[in-house]
Amino acid sequence: MSDALEILSKQAQKIVFLGLGLIVLGIIVLVYPQQSGMTVAFVVGLLLLIGGLLRLAFAWLSVSWGDAFLRFLFGLLAVLAGGYMVAQPAAGLQILTIVAIIYLIADGISEIVFALRVPPATGGTLILFSGALTLLLGVLLWFGWPWSGEKAIGLMIGLKLLLDGAVLIAIGMTARRGLKAIGSSGAEHR
Repeated sequence: MSDALEILSKQAQKIVFLGLGLIVLGIIVLVYPQQSGMTVAFVVGLLLLIGGLLRLAFAWLSVSWGDAFLRFLFGLLAVLAGGYMVAQPAAGLQILTIVAIIYLIADGISEIVFALRVPPATGGTLILFSGALTLLLGVLLWFGWPWSGEKAIGLMIGLKLLLDGAVLIAIGMTARRGLKAIGSSGAEHR
């Protein structure tokens, strides 16, 4: 048995529990999509604000004045963008929706490409399904924007959590079956 398969098989139960946890979080986010989206926008704004303040504080550590000026400028930009998102999370949510649309389309395509390399018996079909739904979600949001922006982030995150949870459960169950099959075939050879 390969090292990767052995590690995966030993962690099967943890993978299933992680998948169940993601599904529970996905359901919570889907029940409160607008609040979840606003929370994400606020947290992203807060992180930008903190990152920008740190860039401003450490801009003087640069080797040259040109480099220090650029660091200061990008720090100021991050502070302004983060402050705006913290003060106006609804507008920040619209911007995040555009970014999320691009992410979902790219992630859906990459999942589909990955799924085509994974055998169906080991979760390839579920990964392909997840990728197709992710791509479809990105495209639907693209055509529905800006009206989709108010609840879109919460819905996207909730659906993505559900899909990722289902994929992890399938991988964990497959790994668990693989471990049992290997254990029983090992006992037969003794």
